[in-house]
Amino acid sequence: MGDSGSLRKASFNSGLLRAAREVAPDGMEISIFDIKDIPFDDGDVEAGGDPVRALALKRAIQNADGLILATPEYNYGTSGDLKNAVDWTSRDRWGGSLR
Repeated sequence: MGDSGSLRKASFNSGLLRAAREVAPDGMEISIFDIKDIPFDDGDVEAGGDPVRALALKRAIQNADGLILATPEYNYGTSGDLKNAVDWTSRDRWGGSLR
């Protein structure tokens, strides 16, 4: 599974993930998860349960054999969008039915 840390339509990082999917060896499937609709990390939102898109990302990661992260560098670090997705998926709550 792949995640791009860039939300731009013409993102080089998203393009790299698509290229990896095209040249993946037989038997390897690379699905790309769009993190665009994951809401900002917010304790008030989290208190009501994981947002649908954050939970979907958690499930996709749990069901994947591996994870490819492609992200631009912003101010000597990863993109805020990818960091936000990591924040949501690093929580110990997996929606109950996944455990």
